Amino acid sequence: MRNKEYIINFKFGNWRNQIWFNGVDDSAFENARNTLDNAVVDCKNSSDFFLAAVKHFESHGFERVKR
Repeated sequence: MRNKEYIINFKFGNWRNQIWFNGVDDSAFENARNTLDNAVVDCKNSSDFFLAAVKHFESHGFERVKR
C-alpha cells in the first residue's frame, strides 16, 4: 500500500497549528482522531498538548511530516 498524507488542525486555548502525518490506513487515522481527547486530557499547556497529540498519532502508525 502507498502512504498518504493526512492533515489535522490542533488547537489548545489560543494556540492553533495544522499538522501533517504520513500513513496508509484511513480507519486508523479516524480512530486516532476520534480518541485524541483521551490522550491529551492531562495537558497543561500547548507544548504538552502538541507532544502528547503527536505521540498519540505515532502510536497509531503515523509519522509526523515536518513542513
